[in-house]
Order: sequence, then structure tokens, then C-alpha cells
Amino acid sequence: MIKSKLLTFFNKFKGFLQQGTSPRSLAISTTIGLMLGIFPVVGVTTLAMTAISVRFRLNLPLMLAVSYLIYPFQLLLIIPFIRFGEWISGSTPLGLTLDSLQRAFQENFFAALQDLGWANLLAVAGWTALALPASLMMYFTLVPAFQYLVRRNQNNDPA
Repeated sequence: MIKSKLLTFFNKFKGFLQQGTSPRSLAISTTIGLMLGIFPVVGVTTLAMTAISVRFRLNLPLMLAVSYLIYPFQLLLIIPFIRFGEWISGSTPLGLTLDSLQRAFQENFFAALQDLGWANLLAVAGWTALALPASLMMYFTLVPAFQYLVRRNQNNDPA
């Protein structure tokens, strides 16, 4: 089942290469999909990608496919982004354990929500600090890769 889903994804990806999209557009769409795919606020990435793709005429299906593939990393990276946000802001480390969160919600629901909001802001700060350098590195790595793939796909096209 996983193999068939991967094969379907790669066939769709090959379709992106055959649509005449430039390697630079493919690289920027992939980079945005990757970076927004790990954005530490769950539930806003699809809307953000849609707005960006419409505004800059980028490949939304590619962006969404990449972000959905990387989704598990979004969940895995929330705590590291919070820790990095704490470090860059000089904040006291938050005690984020399941027990402490449960106790906090039982004691004062609104204070616990406020603490989670602060943790979320720290995670966004951590992501923001890493997003630009990581995006530039990905983009400049992906452009030559997509140039190669597009050229290879054109050479193998029997049309």
C-alpha cells in the first residue's frame, strides 16, 4: 500500500515536470512546501500555501504534496522549535510534559491556554530564525536538481 502511494506521488511529480513549469518555479514551490510543511502552528499551512501560490503563481499541488509528505516532521519539530525559541529569546524553559499540561488545565484553564500560546509564539520564533537560511539552502540546492530532472525528462520524452 505504501509502495503504491509512493508510486502515485512520483508519477504525479513527473507530471509536474512535464507541465512546462520552470525549474526555478518547481524549486521555490518545493521549498515553500517544505518550510511551511514544518511550520509549528498546526492547521494554517494549507491556507498560507494557497495564498502564496495564488499571489506568486506557484505550483499549489506540488506545494501541498510536499507539505503533506513532510507533515509528520511538523509534529516532531514543535518541541525543538519551542526550545530554540526559548534559547534565542532567553526565556526560561517551559515544563511541557503531559502531566504538567493536564495539571495546568485542571487548575486554571485560561492560564494554561495562555502558556500554550506563549509556547506557540516561541516555536514560531524558532522556526522563523531557521526558515530563511534553510529556505535559501534548499532553493539553491533544488534549482540544479530540477534543471537536471527537467532536461532528463525532455530527453526521454518521445514527442
